Amino acid sequence: MDSHKPETIRNLRWQSGYFGVDGLAPMVSLIQSLATRSLPISCVLGSNGGETSDQDVSNLADLIGCPRAEAKIGILSYTTGLFHPKVYHLTRLDGSQTAYVGSANLTLPGVTGLNVEAGIILDSSDGDPTQPLQEISAAIDAWFDGTRPDAALVYSTADIPPLVASGLLGVVPAPRPPRQSPAGTSGTTPRAGLKPLVKFAAVPKKTVAPQPSPVGGQGVSAPTPVAAPAPAAVAAVVAVAAALPSAPLSPFPPYILFAPAATSPTSGAAALTGSTLPGGATGLVVRLNKDSARHFSGQSGTANVSVPVATIGAIRFGVLQGKHVRPRAEFELRMRFVSRTGIQVAVQSDTNVMVYGYAPGESGHGDVRLLVPAGPSREIRDFAVGMGMPVPVAGHPMILEWPTPTDPSFKATFIEAGVPLFNTLDGMLTTAGASGQLVGRGATWLTPSLSPIW
Repeated sequence: MDSHKPETIRNLRWQSGYFGVDGLAPMVSLIQSLATRSLPISCVLGSNGGETSDQDVSNLADLIGCPRAEAKIGILSYTTGLFHPKVYHLTRLDGSQTAYVGSANLTLPGVTGLNVEAGIILDSSDGDPTQPLQEISAAIDAWFDGTRPDAALVYSTADIPPLVASGLLGVVPAPRPPRQSPAGTSGTTPRAGLKPLVKFAAVPKKTVAPQPSPVGGQGVSAPTPVAAPAPAAVAAVVAVAAALPSAPLSPFPPYILFAPAATSPTSGAAALTGSTLPGGATGLVVRLNKDSARHFSGQSGTANVSVPVATIGAIRFGVLQGKHVRPRAEFELRMRFVSRTGIQVAVQSDTNVMVYGYAPGESGHGDVRLLVPAGPSREIRDFAVGMGMPVPVAGHPMILEWPTPTDPSFKATFIEAGVPLFNTLDGMLTTAGASGQLVGRGATWLTPSLSPIW
């Protein structure tokens, strides 16, 4: 890319499984030339597990001149596999074509030679056949011709926030710590380091001022504020709140709200008050413990996740009639396992949120628990074991997304240890714990950009 004179090129296409805006370094002059001349640039990016950041895509959109008809960006992410190609194609003014096909993603380590990569260059001006080059360009164009609805298209920076809200964009991979050679170990051969083969000037970027995260009352941290929801979403919440009145019930604390005159558990949308979580959070990042992870280790008994008081205002309880009358709300639960090879979704099951320890004569500590069913937990365990992956255990982070009026189900995501999303979540919990800003026991707020789309 760096060796071509920008004024000789009339079309740039690429598709890259992983993307960082710094990877554009070899082609900044080319991109600026094409944008100035209103010539086509087609970019297809992977956001596998949501790793591609909104800022990288925003800077790309600015650089290629969005919004304009010939500036196209497509974002790909799948639940059962990775979007993984690395293909870069140029068409010259004289009609000749050239392309790189190989292992290098459009990231700074990929384009500078810091990573060890392999690839091949085809060039019709050197006598290579034109048919494979035409097939390469057609394969990239197909993402934008309306026949591939799985591509999320970005025409301007205004299209980016909805992709962040859905989880398709926004999770920046945690930096990998440098690998250290064991010191003082007999028979150990020191590992060689790598340095970039080439260096490029920095890619121009927008500067975005960081926004402080407000801290809520009683030592509970609130997430960074997110964009206001669309009017339709606000109307849906208001409608639910108006249609389903909620009220406290003695002897339970006033923050536990009930459906009036309830004689049985509430369920689904009827189990929601219409209130949202503090600060626009979409759920929790939770540290698994021995109780919540028991089914992954093959233990029997009931597995539960502790539900923080700060979240209870969103749930509208009924009552479970038994030895003790307990507040209870019932929901569907979707569970999945995110790994390096893709996403395994377990069979859908049922769960409930129940309050313990307040009825007269009832033992307990006034806690609220979400049931983690055994069936889908064991399905995830069996999948991980069968693929030779680490099974979720106590100490691992999980994502717990809260039900909404439009999707009244809980969604639990467990992550293979070591993948970027695992490291991000683990770091969030560690930071919240060190600063005394955990929400309840071993949890922190989930912002919309963190969870991969379902």
